[in-house]
Amino acid sequence: MSISIKEYFNLGIDADGSPIKIDTSGSPYTWESGLGLYSILSVIIKNVFVLASIILLIFIIIGGLGMIINAGNSEKQKQSSKTLSSAVAGFIIMMAAYWLIKIIEILTGVNIISL
Repeated sequence: MSISIKEYFNLGIDADGSPIKIDTSGSPYTWESGLGLYSILSVIIKNVFVLASIILLIFIIIGGLGMIINAGNSEKQKQSSKTLSSAVAGFIIMMAAYWLIKIIEILTGVNIISL
């Protein structure tokens, strides 16, 4: 039994709860259900959070390893400490942005990030 990957690729959830899928029968720029600005922003926001999380994890690992490896060199250890503290600050800012979006969702009733 073969599975077509295009059956499982979707661009998020539409307002009525159905997944937004690419219509492969016509032009590559047409959609089965109306693709509005809301749907595009929802997909972009979700992907930005994932990408930022991966980058922050990499910087936390690099900063931690730098502090361990450069234990004898105070100059490089300070640089690693700055990298680590910047990554942690970025993580805090990212989580604050996520919760701000969730609060806006609750106050307005609009589902911005549909997981």
